[in-house]
Amino acid sequence: MLKQNTWPTMELHEFDKALVVATYFGFLPIKAPKIIEKDFELTKECEDHPHYDAVEKMAIMRTYFEQNSAFKAQPVAVVYKKPVIRKKFGSHALHLIGSSSGIVEATLIQSTLSILSEEGYKNLKVYINCIGDRESIHAYERELASFIRKFDIELSDELKQGIKENVFNIFKLEQPEIMRLREMAPSSITFLSPQSRAHFKEVLEYIEALGIEFSLLPELVGDRNHTSHTIFAIKSVEDENKDTLAIGYRYSRLCRYLGLRKEIPMAGVNIFSTPKIRVERVYKELPRPKFYLIQLGREAKIKTLSLIELLRLHRIPVHHFLGKDKITTQLSNAENLRVSYIIIIGQKEAIDNTATIRNIATRAQDTVSVSDLPYYLKHITL
Repeated sequence: MLKQNTWPTMELHEFDKALVVATYFGFLPIKAPKIIEKDFELTKECEDHPHYDAVEKMAIMRTYFEQNSAFKAQPVAVVYKKPVIRKKFGSHALHLIGSSSGIVEATLIQSTLSILSEEGYKNLKVYINCIGDRESIHAYERELASFIRKFDIELSDELKQGIKENVFNIFKLEQPEIMRLREMAPSSITFLSPQSRAHFKEVLEYIEALGIEFSLLPELVGDRNHTSHTIFAIKSVEDENKDTLAIGYRYSRLCRYLGLRKEIPMAGVNIFSTPKIRVERVYKELPRPKFYLIQLGREAKIKTLSLIELLRLHRIPVHHFLGKDKITTQLSNAENLRVSYIIIIGQKEAIDNTATIRNIATRAQDTVSVSDLPYYLKHITL
């Protein structure tokens, strides 16, 4: 879990299962951000689509700056339940702000899969694409426009106008001639800048290491005015024709609408689901972690996400700070939280598939296999 001072405290008196599950991955439950007229005005150029809800993301971004969260520990991770009046935009939203690492997308994907699984969904699959940074997007738009001009004569005036207004409409319109054109269209991945290509590779390495089933889907391009980098959708393999259960992407490009010269790394996911379990449980308090999980190095960070999920399945919450790599920062957090034990995953542990558990008071430590860790933690003397 993230340190509680990374976001303003917003009093909640009860929590549904989705909020509780998200806390295992470090998300702080808050009240949904208040959307004001200014948010609509700033995002008027963005597409009005439930999957790519720029207005709500602008509200989160505005709240982030109003509360001076940029000067606090990064990244900031929040989760909230959407109000009924915003139902068409999903049931819940998760946001991770302040990190450009591929661990962000991996955390959003794993957290969302866990939430959907707890709500009764099975055989879930991730569909993913990447449109890259601003440079990559502009290069792709130019290539896509050039490609479409070759087939311009076959399109009606109405379709030509729709594509002229937004070249990404080729992936959203459902007319037969557009769908044929879509099958031949170039892929955005081909036009990624070196930096964007490296980032997308990192994201894929994380989700592969987590054992998550995924497929590349070139038509996932988002809204041309504010989405960027990785875009992912989650569906049930049992019926891929049914509605999308979740959509996630980076929305850092919204920063320019606030007049910022530099983009702040921001990513989020909207969950479009209703629990399949008939009786939805309501919790009065959140799980209270008794351990702090420290990771050292890239391989360890990859292992950490799958370990958090394993512990969640055994209802063992842990504090962690995946956004930080320095052991001094993580140890300082553990000390401030006054936990009795820390769990350490370093390079050796990652290779051996083990974890080291250290008693902070005595400095005594044990090394156990990851598969035995839940049992060990449940029976440890606190």
